[in-house]
Amino acid sequence: MIFDVENGPSHGRIIKLFTDLGPYFRRLQSTESSYFFDCLEICVDDNKEPEEREFLGWWLVVTKNGDGCQYERFNGRYNLAGQWEVESISAKELKQLDNSFTLFIERLQTLIEIEMQQQLNALEVVCSEA
Repeated sequence: MIFDVENGPSHGRIIKLFTDLGPYFRRLQSTESSYFFDCLEICVDDNKEPEEREFLGWWLVVTKNGDGCQYERFNGRYNLAGQWEVESISAKELKQLDNSFTLFIERLQTLIEIEMQQQLNALEVVCSEA
């Protein structure tokens, strides 16, 4: 496995590398075999108080396997309860989400290739459009 101490960075080192990528990594929602990232890209109603706002965005789960890493992407709404819900996204909003995701995934792929000597591949991309 790529994440074994003998064959690649330790779990602690991976956590540090992913944390250094910026605000996308969610350590508390990650395990030693899967890593959670998300992006609150579009505020649904910026006229509301900050604690009452919901966001549209994307999230992905990166899992390790014997050959490298795979990710699964989702789009939806980050609700008031602090949970992601899959939701249809308009074409205009989806374009904005795709742009931010593309910038992030390029950085993540580079990090995994350089630091772990592995490839990052899409397992399945789940995109909804209204």
